[in-house]
Amino acid sequence: MGTNNRQRRAAKAKRRSKEQRSRHARHDDAGQPGDRSQTGDPLFTTRELVEGLLELATAPGPGLDEVAAGAAERLCTLDHATVSRESERHALRLTAAVWNGGWQPVELIRQVQRTTNAATTRLALVAISADHARRSTATLDPRWIDQLDRLELPPVHSDAGWLDDWAEGEQMQRPDLVRTVVAYLRCLASLSQIPILVPPPGTRASADATIDLTSRTNDPILDRIRALLAQAESTTFEAEAEAFTAKAQQLMTRHAVDQAVLASRADRSETPLTIRIPIDDPYVDAKSLLLQCVAENTRCRSVFHERYAMSSVVGFAGDVAATEMLFTSLLVQAQTAMHAAAASSPAGARTRSRSFRAAFLVAYANRIGERLAAINEGVITEVEVESNRSILPVLSARSHVVDASIDDMFGELRPSFVRAGHDVAGSASGHLAAERAQLTFGDLVTGDDAPREAATPPSALSQAQS
Repeated sequence: MGTNNRQRRAAKAKRRSKEQRSRHARHDDAGQPGDRSQTGDPLFTTRELVEGLLELATAPGPGLDEVAAGAAERLCTLDHATVSRESERHALRLTAAVWNGGWQPVELIRQVQRTTNAATTRLALVAISADHARRSTATLDPRWIDQLDRLELPPVHSDAGWLDDWAEGEQMQRPDLVRTVVAYLRCLASLSQIPILVPPPGTRASADATIDLTSRTNDPILDRIRALLAQAESTTFEAEAEAFTAKAQQLMTRHAVDQAVLASRADRSETPLTIRIPIDDPYVDAKSLLLQCVAENTRCRSVFHERYAMSSVVGFAGDVAATEMLFTSLLVQAQTAMHAAAASSPAGARTRSRSFRAAFLVAYANRIGERLAAINEGVITEVEVESNRSILPVLSARSHVVDASIDDMFGELRPSFVRAGHDVAGSASGHLAAERAQLTFGDLVTGDDAPREAATPPSALSQAQS
């Protein structure tokens, strides 16, 4: 059979399938007696039974896997067109609900990837595309559109039948399709509300809501800081990496102090903003501790969402941008230092064990926090000498504004202690790696890299009650 004939037959079969689904839909919606006979229960139509099974399969809570599996198995025995249509409706309804609950497209896809499988992630992309197809661009925030563009969503050609079209393209059998749909719906139903950072579809952003970090690219100081950190990550010479990172932190602090003083003199009020930073496995809690240490010493606050492996960072725009950049750079440098410790260790050493690396990262984070605090103190003292005035009241006032924002968004927070392990060698190695970062200006001048006492203080994360 020629290629053209095969294509024509495939198109004809697809049209026939859609027409059949449409006939089933009209028959079911009409509520005729035949609907009830298929269910085996005179009290429910097929549609009603499918709705009930989908609700049962996606009920949140532990210990419901067997219930969901049983519901999925029963769904496979019911009218395929009705199951597909109701699955589409539930998927779109729950997807819209998580948008209104604070979730953003990139965050949702990451959570689906973390908790399900590749097929469910592909279905999530199609469902988001189907949701987007119903929206008017005028109701979407530019940041929302930017995230959708980055996800490279597959096109959806109609507002109905997209689920079966996707399954056909995946060559997925019906039982696998039903299980994949249930997995996606269960993931959506399990998500709790988080603070809304980007106005969801259907809402128009206020003037304050449109403030975000895109303006940082127009700030020459932040561009210079970003370049210094990129050099610190890319160089193969440890001394160069140390110098680049130290200079970047000094610029961050001086820039933040200057901005705070200018704002106070102009009597200009600013509003803190919030970003969420994903924290990837392994050693999520240790990495989130590093972020917290960086945030607190860059005049921000960090709140860890353990269930979703991400942290919210709250602060003024320049400080939030600096926190994100410095955290990313220090995390890269920590990974490099761990690999170096493993490469230089003698045979039989435990430098590749989880306990070693967890202890390494916790000690590294704590010592980095101490050294960043020392840089801040030195820069503030220098500015006060130059200006012959105390700037601590200005910084304190801004800190109170950030704290108030944290209280409004999260309410009461609880501490979450970091699982550092009990690997003494890992703690000592992480402490030494942070010590060698030579972040203070005095160390850069004197070249002092003598190791100090490798004690790791107890550490805790500020964690949301979610």
